[in-house]
Amino acid sequence: MNESTKAGADIEADYAAAMDRHYAELEKNRREVLAQVALLVSPRKLASIEKFIDYCDDSFVCDFELTETHGGERQDEPGTAFRYVYIDQRSGGCPAGDDYYGWIWIPLPQGKYLKFQYA
Repeated sequence: MNESTKAGADIEADYAAAMDRHYAELEKNRREVLAQVALLVSPRKLASIEKFIDYCDDSFVCDFELTETHGGERQDEPGTAFRYVYIDQRSGGCPAGDDYYGWIWIPLPQGKYLKFQYA
């Protein structure tokens, strides 16, 4: 293997390792925040929230956090245990390549919201 080929392979390996770390951190954030949500809601509501996130996960979801405020506009979500969400949706220029991206806030007890980004 010549030096140029070896350097290219090293760069690809470094990139792959960095992306693995990045996605592991995103998953860790998701688990930690959902563990906090589990302390606030019933198992039924938690299951409904996780199902909703999994549906959104057909896109890309990240940056989970608990907040005491929300943005966006209210949107009914029939068939969920939380009945509605707040969505701040945008179009065009999404880093993930999709036309739609934004933030979702799911209402929780005690004046809290589960916020996450989707793309």
